[in-house]
Amino acid sequence: MPDARAPAPGAGGPGSRSFGALVRLLDVLAGLLSAGLLVVGGLLLAAQLLAPSVLSMAGWGQASGPGWPRVGAQLLVGVGGEVVVRLRGRLGRGPRVAADLAVIVAAVTVIVWAWWP
Repeated sequence: MPDARAPAPGAGGPGSRSFGALVRLLDVLAGLLSAGLLVVGGLLLAAQLLAPSVLSMAGWGQASGPGWPRVGAQLLVGVGGEVVVRLRGRLGRGPRVAADLAVIVAAVTVIVWAWWP
C-alpha cells in the first residue's frame, strides 16, 4: 500500500507549493503592470490628441502633449502585456515565469524611461 503522505507522481515535492505561490505573485504583478500601462497609455493618447486644442481654447497658450514616443511605448507594452496575460494559461510553469518576467521588465523599463526625470 502506498504511503498517504507521499506526493502523487508529477505532483511536485515540498517546494512546489512555494514555487506555485511565486508564479501566482508574478502573474498578478505582470497583470497589474500591463493593465496600468494600458490605462495610462490611453489617457496619454487622449492628452496627446486633445491638449493642444483644449489648452489653446482655454487661453493657456500652446501645449504639445506628452509626446508620441511615450504614448506609443506605454500602449505597446500594455497591449503586449495583456496578450501575455491572456495566453499564459496555456504555458507550463517555466515559460509562464519567463513571460511574466518579460512583461515586468518591459513595464518597469517603460515606466522608468517615460516618467523618471
